[in-house]
Amino acid sequence: MTRLLHTADVHLTPDDPERMEALRSLLNHAERDGIDVVTIGGDLFDQPENVEQLRTDLRNDLFSNRPFQIILIPGNHDIEAYRGDVFFGDSCTVITEEPFEHWTASDGSLRITGLPYREHPDDDLLLSLQDREPFGGTEVLLLHCSLDAPFDDYETGDEGAHRYFPVTEDLLTELEFDYYLAGHYHSPHQVSFSNGAEFTYPGTPASTSTSETGQRRVSVLDPDNGINFKTLDTFHYVSREFTATPGTEQELLGEVRAWAQQHITDSSKASVHVSGFVEMDEEAFYGELTTAASPAEVTDETRSVEHILSHPLYRSFEKELEETDWDDDTSAKVTQRTLEVFSQLTAQGEI
Repeated sequence: MTRLLHTADVHLTPDDPERMEALRSLLNHAERDGIDVVTIGGDLFDQPENVEQLRTDLRNDLFSNRPFQIILIPGNHDIEAYRGDVFFGDSCTVITEEPFEHWTASDGSLRITGLPYREHPDDDLLLSLQDREPFGGTEVLLLHCSLDAPFDDYETGDEGAHRYFPVTEDLLTELEFDYYLAGHYHSPHQVSFSNGAEFTYPGTPASTSTSETGQRRVSVLDPDNGINFKTLDTFHYVSREFTATPGTEQELLGEVRAWAQQHITDSSKASVHVSGFVEMDEEAFYGELTTAASPAEVTDETRSVEHILSHPLYRSFEKELEETDWDDDTSAKVTQRTLEVFSQLTAQGEI
């Protein structure tokens, strides 16, 4: 049976070499893992002009002499990159023929229907897909699209403002493919359709913005086991927000230290953001915080309220708080808000 590795949205540009390295890494993984075909669901390049700067590197270093075929479609960012006589390597097939093209595995078990990017699906295209030549094996649709699903804006990367090639589950299930391998949204997603078909966005193989946090992934399709994600050791952002409470600084610093040790790797760029209030001297806390978070970039928005904690009014608030039956989260939020008010009143000279 044919095994497939799917990626998309590499957004290659000469100014971001970590993206080329991520592509190299996933192709090398495919070779080690015995993958039969690699698919790229659009936006290999960030801009059309990048093809002229990077095409020969791809041809000579990445897309030739591979033991598998690379099937590539244009996306909304790079649709103009494939015009004219361009050759990416003897292992790469670029699908640009309208309305679509087929690629069939050598053992005849799997067929990929590659759909070159267009802004909207129309009736003629959908009818052509429904009337495609019958095939007895596993059928895969490779496309660059905006699936109508409950994704948050941060999960779509920079692609959330405009819905390119909008599709729905109902529309896709009518086409009766077994698997839908997509590009466009920048976070990994997998959706099981009501008819048993599976849809996946692999997300970017290297983070292209700070909103794309966490280790990056590719989607691996094994017809016997369906689609599963494979984690990559490629460039990515990691970030964490913490809230400081007076008297618990050392506990918080321990949490920051543990997070940094667990999540920061050679392939990550990390950031830590701390807000709230501390009892410690601000400079001393900042020094300990940067040490605990190292080598992460630190944003310290804490303020010392040592002068407030001994004020009779604040002590009265603490006694009343102890008498409530609020949970820890509610008590912490009320404490933060109260300290904010006291801090402002103190700055204004009113208490």
